[in-house]
Amino acid sequence: MEIIKEQFEVRQYNGKLDFKDIPELKLVEAELMKAVSDTNGTVRDMCIHILDAGGKRIRPLLVIYSGLIFGENTPELLQTAVAAELIHMASLIHDDIVDNSVLRRSRPSINSIWGNNFAVLGGDYLFAKAFGILSSKNLNCGMEYMVEAIQSMCGGEIVQAEDRFNCDCSLEEYYEKIACKTAILLKCCCQAGAAAQNAAQEEIELIGEYGLNLGLAFQITDDILDLCGSSELTGKPKREDLRQGIISMPIIYLLGNKANHHWVKNVIEERKFDDDTISKICSVIAKTGIMEKCYDRVRIHIEKAQKSLDNLPDSYHKEILYRLADMVYARMN
Repeated sequence: MEIIKEQFEVRQYNGKLDFKDIPELKLVEAELMKAVSDTNGTVRDMCIHILDAGGKRIRPLLVIYSGLIFGENTPELLQTAVAAELIHMASLIHDDIVDNSVLRRSRPSINSIWGNNFAVLGGDYLFAKAFGILSSKNLNCGMEYMVEAIQSMCGGEIVQAEDRFNCDCSLEEYYEKIACKTAILLKCCCQAGAAAQNAAQEEIELIGEYGLNLGLAFQITDDILDLCGSSELTGKPKREDLRQGIISMPIIYLLGNKANHHWVKNVIEERKFDDDTISKICSVIAKTGIMEKCYDRVRIHIEKAQKSLDNLPDSYHKEILYRLADMVYARMN
């Protein structure tokens, strides 16, 4: 399917990315609805609820545009993209259970409506549906990448749960966690799309580097927005990660500041997360230049992501991936 450049438009509303009039994503949306249409009862209600909540559909977009660099659109590419989004939706449901979250994309979370037991099963159902699609279409390469992504996500969530309120968390350990939780899925989406179009192994590795660095930039941005963004922008209660003891990049830098280390460590270890104390933490982060350090990290990963595209075939679709990386940074501004 040839894409007319004028049909593609990306808009930003208060920092949100809104992908409008992308034919392939309209197809993904229709296939997602078809994938859950054969359910009934509570399972169907849960699936429709999270599907209707929307989302940026970054993961299926990465699958499709990474593939379109190497060839025309195919049913196999589309189904790989659908499976990737179902896996992402399943992981969100399970994340909300682990975090006791009541909001997801500014709407009540699945667990807050149906309870944890049903939510676990709903997430499992979406995982099964995704692998059913990959299996029935004989998309073996896509399956291998999605298995890698799920293993990484589960491992990352376990490590994060074990590491809550740990003031000794290093920047290297933080990177390992966010790679597993977020970035490896984006990497695997890009690689699955390229593999579905029979790209060479070197090209698959390059597009994977793009996805990995995009994912790192995306998660660091989310961590920044959790502290200084609005609930409207993030779709969940503000500063919720900090209250749950998740040690993000801004907090690691703050703990490394000698003038503030002791009292911040005491707050975290004693779990004194009243509104005034959290506001003080955010104010100190802003005044000490820590946010600028985090912004610099995001910029570095965006540049790495874009550089990895340089040796891939030139196309309009590659330009969209360049622009997508730029827009991750723009979310913070």
